[in-house]
Amino acid sequence: MTERPAKPLLPVRRGFSFLLLAAALALTGCGASSPRFAGERNAGPKKEAKKHGSVRFSSKEAEEEAKEDDRKVNVKEVQQRFSSTSAPATRAAAPAPSGKVGEAAAAPAGFEKQKMMDLILTWMGTPYEYGGESRSGTDCSGFTMQMFRGSAGMDLPRTTEEQMALGTPVASEELKFGDLLFFNTTGKNPSHVGIYIGDDMFAHASVSFGVTLSSMYSSYYKKRYTGARRIIGQ
Repeated sequence: MTERPAKPLLPVRRGFSFLLLAAALALTGCGASSPRFAGERNAGPKKEAKKHGSVRFSSKEAEEEAKEDDRKVNVKEVQQRFSSTSAPATRAAAPAPSGKVGEAAAAPAGFEKQKMMDLILTWMGTPYEYGGESRSGTDCSGFTMQMFRGSAGMDLPRTTEEQMALGTPVASEELKFGDLLFFNTTGKNPSHVGIYIGDDMFAHASVSFGVTLSSMYSSYYKKRYTGARRIIGQ
């Protein structure tokens, strides 16, 4: 009996080859250079950035602020001292300047230092929120903008950089109540702004503590201070 030659198992071989090819493509597709995963790979950081979009500062910056702010201001004591409910002798007042500094906008009619001080004190403890400008959450430039709007009827630009372009520069030894103080806290100048209230203290929206009072001479702020601007003539 003559045996017939076995036919090649083409369908099986083709099927096996297809499986090998599919496996190879799958392994190649998971590689770093895969276009299929490039969008997803990039989407991760973007989503993370969006998630933390309300936080302009890094955790390192917040840690440095908390660690290096070594001259804490007793906010309650200042509230008692500077509030309009205190005795006249203890109301908010800044040291007299040693000389006239440049030109600044004339103080609006009705602008009162005490009115601004009282407004600042009512915002104490407001949490920090990047992009915020309300009592539910505010960032540094949103806070200064609201203080001048609420107490002086002045509309400041929204960003710290724009606010630094206002008024005239002021030497640190000639600061007066209401002057804007600027700091480099992120490597970009300016990245932080506050309002000088006297006695080397300023009010600001801190990334770690929210709206608070700080000393210009704490280790953290002293080495990051970059200048001041006077936007209201006094």
